[in-house]
Amino acid sequence: MLVGASLAQVSADEITGKVIHHYTYVGAGYSYLHDVGDGHAHGVFGEASFEEYNFVLSVSGGHWWADDDLGVDADTRLWSVGTSLGYVFRFAENHLNIIPRFGGAYGETIVDVPGPSRFKSEAWFITPGATLSYALNNRLALAANYTYAYNLDAEEGDHAFSVGPRFALFERVGLNVSASFTDDDGFTGVTAGVELHF
Repeated sequence: MLVGASLAQVSADEITGKVIHHYTYVGAGYSYLHDVGDGHAHGVFGEASFEEYNFVLSVSGGHWWADDDLGVDADTRLWSVGTSLGYVFRFAENHLNIIPRFGGAYGETIVDVPGPSRFKSEAWFITPGATLSYALNNRLALAANYTYAYNLDAEEGDHAFSVGPRFALFERVGLNVSASFTDDDGFTGVTAGVELHF
């Protein structure tokens, strides 16, 4: 009974903050990729999102530098850009948001080794998926994302998941943290980004 009363109190007030469940923002942050080839990668990313009539258009891009464990002086870089369009379904006084979305992405991997050698691969993806976000209050929400990343070049796909909290640091500034996983590889990395909401 106490748990039910507590949940009712949490959902009693509508979420009206400028950060939590507000999808017009620009952001940037740090990204760590786990088990990239024979090493790991650290990088930066940027993103922008615009919401109108519950439609959300997002664009993002990132650039990573890999730490190689190959025993050679290889310089490995990865980068990607992507976009998606989703629709926000708001429930329980805006505490619960469900966002089905569809998008696409392009990425490249470049490996330079001493001498004239260079390896380069590229891929196009389609990326349908959905986001589920639950706001505890105007300062904290927990989100889970699912994406089916289908590689058009290799004609194969992978199921990707991420989960993590979003904090309202100030009235219009948020911190978004998440851990990522895929069906094929398990844990794939973490991201932490700061967002400025308008």
